[in-house]
Amino acid sequence: GNGANHINANNAIAKAGETLGTSLLYLFFATAGAPGWRLKDSIQRSFPPIASFLVVLYGIHGAVLWGAKKLVDYARTSEKDAASTADDDDDDGTEEKGFWRNVVAPQRLLVASSAAIGGPATAAALAKSFEWKSLLTPSLLVGNV
Repeated sequence: GNGANHINANNAIAKAGETLGTSLLYLFFATAGAPGWRLKDSIQRSFPPIASFLVVLYGIHGAVLWGAKKLVDYARTSEKDAASTADDDDDDGTEEKGFWRNVVAPQRLLVASSAAIGGPATAAALAKSFEWKSLLTPSLLVGNV
């Protein structure tokens, strides 16, 4: 009856909207790229300094992440050593090491890295795809800072 006609009308509108939207996107991309030939020399001159900056940026970023991973590994091995040699009634600082392990957990480092380099959209997508719900809001906040 009437419900089937409504569904068919929605499908027809959706197909027409997709076709129109795709055509307009192609038009946008063509017009956005049109001035490219006039900018060719400028782009070629600016490539070396931009590429150098990006190499330094990603190199420092990678070094910081590597250092954070080493800190996590150190906290884990220290925590295991302390747990195996400690008595139950001693306060040996294991809680502090566990705190640092949680602060620099790999999930947090990955989301923070994504926010720093790719911005809030990529960080939120990463947190959502791995279902790290507690990191979704921080990824948006850190990515916008």
